[in-house]
Amino acid sequence: MTKKPLSNNKTARKLTRNEKQRITIANLALIPSVIKDYIDALIKAYNPTFTYRLKAEFFYYIITTIIKRQNTYENKALENIPVALNATILRGIKSDYNEYIDWLIEQEVIFKAENYVHGLSSNKYCFADFVLPSLKLDSTSEIVEMKALESSKVIVARSIQESDVYEENKHLLKWFNDGLEVDFEKAVTYIEDLSYHEGEVVDLTHKKVHWNHQISTLHHKAFYATRNEESDFRLHTVLTNLKKIFKPFVTYEGQELVGYDLKNSQPFFLIFLIDSILNSNSRIDNILSKIYSKKVYNTFMLQKLREVLSTEDFQKEYEVFKTWVLNGEIYENMESIMNPKKRLGSYFANKYIARKKVTEKKKMDNVRALMKGVIFTLFFSGVNTRNSDYKTFKKVFPNLVTVIELFKKNANANFSKLLQNIESECIIDFVSKKIAKEYPEMPLFSIHDSLSTIESYAHVLEDLMHKYVFEYTGLMPKIEEERWKKFDYQIDYKKKVELHPEWY
Repeated sequence: MTKKPLSNNKTARKLTRNEKQRITIANLALIPSVIKDYIDALIKAYNPTFTYRLKAEFFYYIITTIIKRQNTYENKALENIPVALNATILRGIKSDYNEYIDWLIEQEVIFKAENYVHGLSSNKYCFADFVLPSLKLDSTSEIVEMKALESSKVIVARSIQESDVYEENKHLLKWFNDGLEVDFEKAVTYIEDLSYHEGEVVDLTHKKVHWNHQISTLHHKAFYATRNEESDFRLHTVLTNLKKIFKPFVTYEGQELVGYDLKNSQPFFLIFLIDSILNSNSRIDNILSKIYSKKVYNTFMLQKLREVLSTEDFQKEYEVFKTWVLNGEIYENMESIMNPKKRLGSYFANKYIARKKVTEKKKMDNVRALMKGVIFTLFFSGVNTRNSDYKTFKKVFPNLVTVIELFKKNANANFSKLLQNIESECIIDFVSKKIAKEYPEMPLFSIHDSLSTIESYAHVLEDLMHKYVFEYTGLMPKIEEERWKKFDYQIDYKKKVELHPEWY
């Protein structure tokens, strides 16, 4: 039986100093009913004997954590990929946590990936073939409470107000309350009927497991919030993991949501980064110090950066690239230098799949999407990539690419972390806080580089987002409006049903 979620409207008490040093996990979690029923039946039948007293909730926590991590941005395909579990959190909950993982493996609920290398990589887990068919046949989920997992090292937050990031992000997180709703029945029907996704008629069964989990989490108001200063520093919530195709079903107090995205955000923040170094803007210093050691940045990196940035050749390249970005036409202009070719009426991009260690061709709907992929390859691939698009771009902008590669010198991931930290400080810690202070009554939600509100405040948000992004960066941004109810994919889907009813 589904347990009733605790109220999210309770006043949160302040944490003590000792509590602040403890790890915080959310009390409410969503687990597929078929897995929970299977685990409960096995526990009842065999009563597994562990070092310390058995807590079934720990099994549920492991399962829900795997699903949540499979629902991340990195797993765009929403496949059953192996994901790492946080050993520090697991050990804080139960010192004998490996007994629980081993038991789930023995019962063929999960399995451990074989690419683990001691000292070099973490153990990774995904669902076993034994349970996958059941997940695909029955997508219902159940809310479970994790209060039993509280320990001297772990706090179980009864609501989002008790999460360890609530106070510093209260201006955004306070709106995760009973007013935030999803039209659950229509969303479920939409998932059941969907067989066409991202340009292809494909087997969507495992994606649907994740999609149902996303909308069920929102429907049951199992709200959560995380923000890790050691990684991207982005604010992650139930909305940041929600697939765009479900936006038309989401409302706040019955009103439509309207979002404003910072166009070309990653290239935009690259321009801000370079301008800040050129102009010795102290605003960037704190972010750089989080990603790079003072020794690395102040000696080698800063010296090399200033050396390249001061050259005439770089200045010429940078003027062109900066104009493209600030005019919001970077992808359109890149088409002229990349000269993409259509095959069989479509564009195709070479995409390296790390877990398979192969390069696959991915069909792209339009040339803009193709060029966006080139930028992401430029920003997030390794400096030794063999990607042909990367090489073509580097021929046209060799000095700009040299600057980007300097930020990747010690680790490829450092550059993406740097841009994401800049984005987060700008949008979360500056822009949204300024807006919330000026209009405290305006509902405000963030999804990385975008902010959303209800329709009656849309014009206010649009004006203020322009104003405060400019105030933070000194650059005039291009802001795109996105009406959640009129999301293009929903419209396209209806047209596809009319044109190809046999697919549905």
